[in-house]
Amino acid sequence: MQPIKLLTVSLLLCTTIFGEELCPPAFVDAYFFDEEVLLDWHQTSFYGNLLFDECFSACSLAINTMVIDHVDDNGQGGWFRGTTGDTIDCGSGMFPCEDGGNDHFSARAMYTGSDTISVDSRLITSSIDLTTSTTAYIEYIESYTWSEDANDSNMVEVSTDGGATWNVIHASNPEDVAEDIWFVTLDISEFAGSEILVAFRYYDSMGYGENWLVDDVKIWGDHGEVGDTCGTFQNYNIYMDGALIGTSNVESYTATGLENGTEYCFQVTAAYSEGESVSSAEVCSTPMGPFQANPTSFNFETLAMGEYRQDTLILQNYDTLDAGFEITSIELSNVDAAMDLLVDNMEGNFSGFSDLDGWLGLWGIGDSISASSTYTSFIVPDDGGQFAFLNDDVFGAGADPTDSWLVSDEIQVDGWYPVFLLADIFFPDTDGPCWTNNLYSDDLLIHVSVEDDTSWILVDSTLYTGWNWQSYIYNLAPYIGDASSFKVAFQYHDCDGNWGYGVALDNIAIKEGDDFTWITVSPYSGTLDEMGGINDSANIVVGVYGPYNGFSAADEVIVASGELEITVQVGVGVQVSIEELGIAPLQFALHQNYPNPFNPETMIRFDVADKTDVSISVYNILGEKVTTLLKGSLETGTYHVQWNGVSDQGKTLPSGMYFYELKSPLFHSVKKLVLVK
Repeated sequence: MQPIKLLTVSLLLCTTIFGEELCPPAFVDAYFFDEEVLLDWHQTSFYGNLLFDECFSACSLAINTMVIDHVDDNGQGGWFRGTTGDTIDCGSGMFPCEDGGNDHFSARAMYTGSDTISVDSRLITSSIDLTTSTTAYIEYIESYTWSEDANDSNMVEVSTDGGATWNVIHASNPEDVAEDIWFVTLDISEFAGSEILVAFRYYDSMGYGENWLVDDVKIWGDHGEVGDTCGTFQNYNIYMDGALIGTSNVESYTATGLENGTEYCFQVTAAYSEGESVSSAEVCSTPMGPFQANPTSFNFETLAMGEYRQDTLILQNYDTLDAGFEITSIELSNVDAAMDLLVDNMEGNFSGFSDLDGWLGLWGIGDSISASSTYTSFIVPDDGGQFAFLNDDVFGAGADPTDSWLVSDEIQVDGWYPVFLLADIFFPDTDGPCWTNNLYSDDLLIHVSVEDDTSWILVDSTLYTGWNWQSYIYNLAPYIGDASSFKVAFQYHDCDGNWGYGVALDNIAIKEGDDFTWITVSPYSGTLDEMGGINDSANIVVGVYGPYNGFSAADEVIVASGELEITVQVGVGVQVSIEELGIAPLQFALHQNYPNPFNPETMIRFDVADKTDVSISVYNILGEKVTTLLKGSLETGTYHVQWNGVSDQGKTLPSGMYFYELKSPLFHSVKKLVLVK
């Protein structure tokens, strides 16, 4: 949740105000909790004649809506310009232009790419005629990202001589605003009677600072009342499903005693002594218990010896606190108790792995204090000891690319029973994997080699843990086959020189199972962020393996978080079922396929918020449709489809990048996937 803050500077109110408009509340947000929904909103205002109104409604056109003047032009940073001088598009995450709208764009100013290059850049309005006004006000919304890197305040300025000179009327402190959204009102009546320009001046004397987001700029002028003339405010009225349920004197309200899993719709009005305003746009929300798992049953067909199948369990945290989780079962305990082939607890030195960078020493072993740096803070693992780590923040952006492998010793097996990899992993990866081409992307890949390092087979490229440790388990049998020996490798790379956070590993074990080790759950332990955090949900891979032909079995998997326990049934060759918890998606979504890259199959998950016709299709890089995976009418729910890299004509497709598309009358989204052979 982003708190809304209201800043009013030098605002004078008359003792008696007669309302010219009954200003309504707007931008109501609804946050669901256990049997509760929290509402907050912003109260609109009225200062007379609206002379300038810019909310950057179209991202592609945002750069053209106001004049940009790079005052101290070093070729980098400033309004709509990136760290290396390239043109960038709008910002995002702000409020829509109109209450109930869905645009969220803003003007965006960015820092330079070096801490020795300054930036001074103005975003300037068109000329505002205040010659007939006696009062004037500016309203705007602002927010920041990377506010902790700011070196100076930014400014709002007014010019009465066409931009020859400027008067600073407000200093915006990034550390104060941070990532909140502030509604700012400035009294500029001292400039009434003139024609003015208003500038938002992004200033950084050193460089490598913050992003400044500015939106919904309004300039008012009037020759009548001083201040906001909306009316004589009394209270807010809160309506749920059309019925009045309460009042509030502040811009928030909590509806309690609600039923989990039921959708409720809310509107808010402002009551004045002169009457009641029109209502805000309607917003709907469905309260949920603090921790959910979906689905609560999996059914797989009977497995042949060596056959492996998997599906996805989704965990969601709707609480306002982080939630630790642990997944256990009788059959999973058999994996944990299986025979050790290699164990490295990463204490003091490597005992089963080697840093292939040799004397470069990119991988080290240490505790949380010694491993951490300015931006990468490795938290203490559950066992409280040391761990292996690679801190890319220490190397920084612009340095030589980091591509470092931590490789196991040769591991001997008999080729009969399945082999498992267990590891505790800390990999923030907040900007996504390398294929997204994001500014701070990095990758952690797990490989297996059965040919003494001459070639490697990719096991997982989808890892990310956020700022938490998570425990993973992989069945390596599908990758090893009947080989008598193999190696495991963890590869970290920063996408050819990106600034990245890095990775940490702990308690790595290679185990050999038996006829009773057939299920894996990964990750089986970790933490979900509080609701709204980057990792407030997790995709848990549930894998099943056939240790012999005609294998069938069933297991109860227990998902525990605090005192809460959720039972998930897993059946192979037998039908299992349990009452579904019925998590209804709040919005349409197309999720990243798993695994990606993939071979031979991948899973695509998508959410349907309302009943509609849906199609899922795959296209090659030429835009030619190669297969349609699904087409039909679907009810509200979360769905999965699999693709095995085969076209509609039954042709096995070559390695490469493909695009998968979800299309419906209510939603459209496209994502990339990679097929490897």
